[in-house]
Amino acid sequence: MAQWKVPGLAVAIVKDGKVVLARGYGVRELGKPAKVDADTLFGIASNTKAFTAAALGTLAQSGKIKLDSPVIDYLPQFRLKNTYITTHLTVRDALSHRSGYCDPTMMWIVNDFTSTQIIHQLRYQTQNYGLRAHFCYNNTMYLVAGEIVSAVTGTSWNDYVRTHFFEPLDMSRTTSRMTRYEHDRDTAVPHGEIDGKVVPVSRMDTDSMAPVGGIKSSVADMSHWLIMLLADGKYRGRAVLDPAILEAMETPQTIIPADGEIGVWAHTQTPSSQFLDYGLGFFVQNYAGHKFVWHAGDIDGMASAVGMIPDEHLGIVALSNMNQNRAPEAVMMHVLAAYLGQPPRDVNGALLAMKKKEEAAGKKAEAKLATAHDPAAKPSLPLEDYAGTYHNDFYGNVTVTFDKGSLRLAFGNPDFSATLVPWNHDTFQAPWKDRLFGKGYITFDLDALGDVADLKLAGVGERFGRVPPKSDSKK
Repeated sequence: MAQWKVPGLAVAIVKDGKVVLARGYGVRELGKPAKVDADTLFGIASNTKAFTAAALGTLAQSGKIKLDSPVIDYLPQFRLKNTYITTHLTVRDALSHRSGYCDPTMMWIVNDFTSTQIIHQLRYQTQNYGLRAHFCYNNTMYLVAGEIVSAVTGTSWNDYVRTHFFEPLDMSRTTSRMTRYEHDRDTAVPHGEIDGKVVPVSRMDTDSMAPVGGIKSSVADMSHWLIMLLADGKYRGRAVLDPAILEAMETPQTIIPADGEIGVWAHTQTPSSQFLDYGLGFFVQNYAGHKFVWHAGDIDGMASAVGMIPDEHLGIVALSNMNQNRAPEAVMMHVLAAYLGQPPRDVNGALLAMKKKEEAAGKKAEAKLATAHDPAAKPSLPLEDYAGTYHNDFYGNVTVTFDKGSLRLAFGNPDFSATLVPWNHDTFQAPWKDRLFGKGYITFDLDALGDVADLKLAGVGERFGRVPPKSDSKK
């Protein structure tokens, strides 16, 4: 916790159907005395995906859907830019990150789109690979999967997972709704490092992306989920999931390249593994001669890890309240190695080294940007000439306003607004309102007449065309 600067962490371990440890460490919020305990709520982030996959599994088991039927059979309004993929993408494809489209993270973070709007916007996204040709993690496909639950049952995804999982598993503290989470008395406060100091940060509103990463739970409640998963779908003698659903969730569906970001990360944790795949809501690989089923989760100010060795009836969950930290995985691997009698290995040190390498690369990029900063290279036009509305079919609108001698840029999400700082000619730096996101860089392009034609956000690769003022459009 000290090395990752984690204020609070909770851990639960289950073995042979029993909880052998469930406790908290540290504090819910820095500077305040309230301790983390086994009932403290954390955002479990992408560990929500297994619940969504299980929900679809129950629908398949009851004959309401088929995992290998096209998504459009259940969501006729669903569209992607590629017509072939639109008509052939199956439910299983959506759950196993092989749609051919990579996650459009910026689209659903910079805007305050509803889940319906996010799904609608997918028709404007450019594909990255062919259907089933390559693993590419995509959160929005799990949003699509959650919408299938609602379309088929007439019940919201939130209510479906509550009645099918939270209630039968006695997960009484667990919720997928922000209002209940925010009013709970025992919740962990998210933290991040800003200007070298760990501070509380705002909670990310996950209601629009609930099937992707919206569940808030405690390690006490999550231990019940693990017990059920490790007991062929039974909890206290009651069948919650059919074993066939579990088998599908824990069976490799998509090969994950070893040289990709996730492949490198997994290899850092388990360098002896020979394969890494994605099932349905879980990563699947081999470890110490056993099948290892796991997932991690990251959301603003929170990180989590869930891992299972099914043939040993062994599971662990670790939840933390620090942004982008790998302490939960380090704890998970330490516990699993100890139970499986593996030689001691400093997994935490390896993950820290990986993080430092990433940070070094980031600092190198920042240094390169710093050399491009030229205060003498003034913008081509008066600042007020850059004001206007800029549109991209996929990302939506960006507004730039001129007020009191400065330019202000705003996306749909208020946290992605910034007062623009001249950087180099027609490129401006954008220190985002939510400082956890750091700084962006906005470049305006001029047309042959010297007028502003569009803008581009560094790292996004999409252009936002300037919308002509109404007076211009009438001409």
